[in-house]
Amino acid sequence: MNRSRIARYSPAALAVTVVLVVAACSSGRSTDASPSSTLTGPVASSAPSGAVRVDEMMTGLDHPWDVVLDSAGSIVTGERSGRIMVRHNDGRVDQVRADTGDVRARGEGGLMGLALARDFDTSRSVYTCFASTAGDVRVVRWTAAPDWTSMTRVQDVLTGIPLSASGRHSGCRILPAPDGTLFVSTGDTANPTVAQDLRSLGGKVLHVNGDGSAAGGTIPGTRIHSYGHRNPQGMAFLPGTDRLYTTEHGPTTDDEMNLEAAGANYGWDPDTGDGSYDESVPMTDTGKFPDAQRAVWSSGSPTLAVADLDVLGSSWKQYSGMVVVAALKAQRLVLLRLSPDGRSTTERVDLLQGSQGRLRSVTTAPDGSLLVTTDNGDGADKVLRVGPA
Repeated sequence: MNRSRIARYSPAALAVTVVLVVAACSSGRSTDASPSSTLTGPVASSAPSGAVRVDEMMTGLDHPWDVVLDSAGSIVTGERSGRIMVRHNDGRVDQVRADTGDVRARGEGGLMGLALARDFDTSRSVYTCFASTAGDVRVVRWTAAPDWTSMTRVQDVLTGIPLSASGRHSGCRILPAPDGTLFVSTGDTANPTVAQDLRSLGGKVLHVNGDGSAAGGTIPGTRIHSYGHRNPQGMAFLPGTDRLYTTEHGPTTDDEMNLEAAGANYGWDPDTGDGSYDESVPMTDTGKFPDAQRAVWSSGSPTLAVADLDVLGSSWKQYSGMVVVAALKAQRLVLLRLSPDGRSTTERVDLLQGSQGRLRSVTTAPDGSLLVTTDNGDGADKVLRVGPA
């Protein structure tokens, strides 16, 4: 369970608005892996028809990126444009007043990661990550009003994360750790040198204290926990352990799920030396970097465009403990069973294939259901509650 995005809440707060009983992937064999694929992990199977229940919690949204749940049952999400919306526990949906005028929504960039501080119930602290009109990506701390009518900006926690003019590879996820520090994943801006450059905050997983200073496990003199990433957009701790897993987008092959290791290189290096961005190189180039961390799971070819991830609770019965990954291009939830040592996968099950369009963010609620954001655009997006039927 990703407790960084939730607080304890009343189950009655998640009232059903629209109920859909959705069949999962109808094919017992995945079409996402070809015979020549570099797939690392099991081939997909299908869940039984009608295994999943989907309720619409918020509708009429436009590119919501992340979603959080507080102890009162309020669901909060932010749109790429900078608008922040809340669904109160009585079902009312309102806009949260917040000064987001410096959010630059262009291409893949805009308002992205959203997280509640570990002590949110007392501090009311909220973290956002967004592409800024100042020309960078930054993490900002806010204070939310008790009734979510407004959010007041308090502090720029982290600035200077690179941002490309097009907004490409701007992905930025925030994950508060149990000790209150923050993990922040950043994209490489499609710049050939950024991922391997320890002077840059792009193409990294960063680890900082609440004031933005370097936290434990970082490379000395930096705020970098790991590097050599292309565009990581998902982070979650495996419950009951200190294992931190990330997901990141591959080019045309090999989306990855990785087990985070302090100071490690994850092997993405598209630099040809002539200024071009070569996306034909391996996602984890162990030829160039023999000590690069190998992926726990790879999609093979083609990519699924994996975004966020979390872990299923006991209410999912036979799927309990599986990692659940939201996929954009593949339009599904991918469930992955970890091996006992957590360094490979042994089972894959696909859910919601094509039924809701592109899926961006997934957050596990205390009752085990999932809050999932769609990313289809044109005001047709939703926050869904997904659970076992």
